[in-house]
Amino acid sequence: MNNHKPIILRTLFAIAVIAIFIASMFPFSESDFYDTLNTLLSDPQNPTMVKVIDLAKQKQSEDKVKYAYPSVALEAAAREVKEPDADGNGLYSVDIVRYVKPVIVKQHKIQSNADVISLVRKNSASALHLGIDLHGGAEFLLHLVADEKAQSDFARFRDNAIETLRKRLAKQNIFEAEISPAGLEYVSVRVPVKTEDEKANLEKLVLRSAKLEFRMVHPMNDELVPRYEAYLNQGGDPDAFPDTPSEAEFLSTEERIGDHLITEYVLVETTVQMEGNEVKDAYPSMNQFGKREILFSFTPAGASKFGEVTGNNIGRRMAVVLDGQLYSAPTIQSRITSNGQITGSFSQDEAQGVADALVSGSLPFEITVASRSDIDATVGAETIRSSIYSGILGTVLIMIFMLIYYRTAGLVANISLLANTGVLLGAMAAFGVTLTLPGIAGIILTLGMAIDANVLFYERIREEQEAGKSLHSAVNIGFDRAFSAIFDSNVTTLFTGIILYWQGTGAIKGFAMTLVIGIFTTMFSAVFLSRVLFDWILRIPNLKMQKINMLMFLPNPKFDFVKVRFIGFGISIFLILLSLTTIFVRGSNALSIDFTGGTQLLVSYEPKDKTQAQIPASDIGKYLGTKGYDAKVAYKKVTDQNNTEGTSVLEIVVRPRSQEKGSVSSEVSSELIGELDKAYPDVKMTKISESTLGALIGAAFTKSAIKALICAMIGMIIYMTIRFQFSYSIAANVALIHDVIVSTGIYLLCGGQISLQVVASLLTLIGYSVNDTIVIFDRQRENLTLHPEMTYFQIVNLSMNQTLGRTILTSVCVMLVLLSQFFLGGDGIHDFVATILIGNIAGCYSSIFISPMLTAYWHNKSKKNAAPSAPSAPAAAPKNNGDLNITINA
Repeated sequence: MNNHKPIILRTLFAIAVIAIFIASMFPFSESDFYDTLNTLLSDPQNPTMVKVIDLAKQKQSEDKVKYAYPSVALEAAAREVKEPDADGNGLYSVDIVRYVKPVIVKQHKIQSNADVISLVRKNSASALHLGIDLHGGAEFLLHLVADEKAQSDFARFRDNAIETLRKRLAKQNIFEAEISPAGLEYVSVRVPVKTEDEKANLEKLVLRSAKLEFRMVHPMNDELVPRYEAYLNQGGDPDAFPDTPSEAEFLSTEERIGDHLITEYVLVETTVQMEGNEVKDAYPSMNQFGKREILFSFTPAGASKFGEVTGNNIGRRMAVVLDGQLYSAPTIQSRITSNGQITGSFSQDEAQGVADALVSGSLPFEITVASRSDIDATVGAETIRSSIYSGILGTVLIMIFMLIYYRTAGLVANISLLANTGVLLGAMAAFGVTLTLPGIAGIILTLGMAIDANVLFYERIREEQEAGKSLHSAVNIGFDRAFSAIFDSNVTTLFTGIILYWQGTGAIKGFAMTLVIGIFTTMFSAVFLSRVLFDWILRIPNLKMQKINMLMFLPNPKFDFVKVRFIGFGISIFLILLSLTTIFVRGSNALSIDFTGGTQLLVSYEPKDKTQAQIPASDIGKYLGTKGYDAKVAYKKVTDQNNTEGTSVLEIVVRPRSQEKGSVSSEVSSELIGELDKAYPDVKMTKISESTLGALIGAAFTKSAIKALICAMIGMIIYMTIRFQFSYSIAANVALIHDVIVSTGIYLLCGGQISLQVVASLLTLIGYSVNDTIVIFDRQRENLTLHPEMTYFQIVNLSMNQTLGRTILTSVCVMLVLLSQFFLGGDGIHDFVATILIGNIAGCYSSIFISPMLTAYWHNKSKKNAAPSAPSAPAAAPKNNGDLNITINA
């Protein structure tokens, strides 16, 4: 019984993990905001809540500008509808919290209507978020009106504002936003959201200037506020109170007293005593009364100034104003020099958003939304379907291959592979990771690492069986010996992912999150779950399995890799020179619109036959490409400042030709429309507007990407030096640089351009390329201990032959997925898959002909060599390891 207890506990743990993360994938689609609200209420038919919801819907239908989103309308309706307190006294705004199920209030620590709205917003959204490229999203065209500080150098401050917005969105785990200049005074912000209230939340976030101001309460506050409230109760205009001092204004804030929301008016001086641009850090917290607040700390210069302001006004009330809204007005008790807090009726999301905005920086602009647009998926629905089907086909081919080649062990591998996919997608949903094309790159990489781990285990088990071990011993020793190589390759990739997340921005951060999650799911499924399944197989009483049968690819290979090393080096040198020449010759033409920006044309789309299906944007883009236009095409539905929703229009971003600077000429844009008229005579296309659109990948993105890659390589050098030797880490990074240069060069030589998709592919290559190399290095390390009489060249030849079958098998398995995606996945991801495909071949080649040979040259000065540092010493080598007859022709 005791022998069964550990496996039962491990099995229950595995089932629990899989169940939890698969459950995290639900719901698959968005739900209606008001329907979701009703699921939270104790009684959805309560007359007060029915009245509030009906009024909110009425507001939306009557004023689409002010109440564009259900959450905004609901908040306003709750404020307007009045209800008496529990004793029937007075009339107060509706506190929705009172009508929410108590268990939900307690579980989510709901304190205000804003908290309820935030929870409804989360619950109405789908669990797995898809990026703009896969599912579309929303675009906000922001109009920037500069303050005095920004007017002198508008372009520089606008670019700084773009990076501030990017950081602010990243703080909310939105790494896939596309932010670019759209003319001098406009900025385009595209975010991967679909529900109306996700848009409302994001709109608040991007419109927040984060201008924190500390102002004094006017000395006449106590006298004038009661008169102002009486004036409002008589129906007076809030902005026309005749007794308002010229140097002050009335601001209001909401405060919860008991079960009621009370509005407090405060007369605040317009003179700003101090701004919040010296805030060093800010974070949300809860005070001793259970009320949310934002704690912040100043820089040394800010602390000194704040100490001066508070010291000069002890006994007076100071108003804390953020973006024109009053949050609190506490009385100054003493001089304050270091920290402060903003207390108000924040929801959890608002508190975090304000804190993030304070840290990321204020914007020296007044921001308004010039237009809102719904954007279709940039790769097209047909491409997405093709990509999903081709991905499933590739995965099925891998599973069939594993089942035929490894038989019973292949069945275990397939179960762990399916579990890995489910846990990975569930973890992405649970941690709020947006799935994009770079994210799919991370999934493909995870798939490759999972296959790699299983093949490594099984090949080791095969060796132990051939050495005469029992099945039970072969499984135990095989898992133990293969674990060090799997651990090293995954930890190396983990370092890469962490550094890319730390230093990267935008798509790089999103890819890094998927990569890091994928490493943990791979270790769980390929190492933990596979071992549990094998333990169950060995315990099935009626099975009586004595041996795991497997097919044999390249039995006992005896290739002399050292003999052809100069040919391998020569091919690599030629490919590197060819690649560098191609990159140099292509120059700026090698960069796509993502890097260069272009001219944005909005084109009306009116089919003569209203029943005619919409022409896929990818087809239009492909056609323009055949006519020599470098263009990106997508559909979007534009909503203007009056919130009037327009019909679907075509957005065509065209890159200027070499003879043009900045933007395409009007003649070129007219020619382009003319080409479309010829190609699609059944559709009338007319240019609506034309503007310059900046690059999606700016200098800051490029700088952070280069910095991230350099840090990742340094991290790999340090780790591999600790685990192996310095020479091994240098050899691995040389091979990695080789793979990146060759993959980029060959792709450009075939006519491709470097885009966000290609960047994602190269990141995938950096994460995966080193895996094969580490497996060979791990075998070298083992053989150096077992065969001290051999030279390094002999050790390298022996190790490469022992791991050759595994190296080729894992590459072939990944190729099955990539080839199905390449031929069946559609044009939208063609460049993305093509680069990974080239990189997979280059990585396999460098793992055989580059990195091992470099270690051999480094260490072959003496015939006996000390082994690199290793984990706990392995057991005796398989008997057939020494049977290889290797000829060395140095």
